[in-house]
Amino acid sequence: AIFVNQANQIKPFVEETFEKMFNQPFPNDVAISILNEKEFRKVAPHPSTVGVSFNRKQHGLISEIFVLNDTLGRVMLTLGHELGHVLTETLEDPTLEEAKAYSFSFYWMEIIKKHNVANLGNSVILENPALNGLHDKAFELVLKEKKDNKSYYQIYINLLRNFKYTNFFLN
Repeated sequence: AIFVNQANQIKPFVEETFEKMFNQPFPNDVAISILNEKEFRKVAPHPSTVGVSFNRKQHGLISEIFVLNDTLGRVMLTLGHELGHVLTETLEDPTLEEAKAYSFSFYWMEIIKKHNVANLGNSVILENPALNGLHDKAFELVLKEKKDNKSYYQIYINLLRNFKYTNFFLN
């Protein structure tokens, strides 16, 4: 397994995945940093946190994503979740905001597997949500919607539509 220490190691994979998802280049208003444990804990002190994002889209500013260095598959999965938070404005309901991030990350990983991005096509990358009444509840919501034969992309778009959010994802 490739160990990722810097964002430039995964930049081509992030751009490729995003372009395959949306037929558009990766947005220039999102900054990604991969940090070692010491630096990451300055941003996210809780020991079980592996990714954090600061969504500044509603202010027209650059949003930031910080991911703890790890194997390529785990970093890409975490990054997909955090991208799910910052690509659109934050939803008012925290559970639905987390569901938005999970549905995006599941779609992100489907695309990575389908197109064998970064040679991860045969990888099994699973993460259980934090059992904190928010992440686990949102995770279960997405799985429930998936059982209704909806795609992860459709779940993501439905969450955005329910809040009348319009951007290039809905065009």
